[in-house]
Amino acid sequence: MPAAVGVAIANPKRRVAAYVGDGSAMYSIQALWTAAHHKLPITYVIPNNGGYRIIKQRLKAFHGSSHFIGMDFQDPAVDYAGLAKSFGMASERVTDPAKLPAALSASFKQPGPSLIEVMVDGTV
Repeated sequence: MPAAVGVAIANPKRRVAAYVGDGSAMYSIQALWTAAHHKLPITYVIPNNGGYRIIKQRLKAFHGSSHFIGMDFQDPAVDYAGLAKSFGMASERVTDPAKLPAALSASFKQPGPSLIEVMVDGTV
């Protein structure tokens, strides 16, 4: 997420598209504020599977364990679209894959940063 900020600062006339998993986004979510503060032309796309799915997959594949501790974003669930709005940027939550192209198109046409949260299956 912060790398997209750097790219946008270096290339202010080009829109940056950053695809960041929900778990990875948790490590540097404050980059949304920076993007909003500087009105950077960034579209963040966050697929939300509700946790650190890659770590769950590796635990299951390498150790045969489905005992996932601290790997879910539940109770409360993380609302990335809501976080983006709280930082002052446009955002949208997409639950129907057929609506993603329109959401991306709209985001690419607007000035400043935006975030598209794409809800995906988190089953391992």
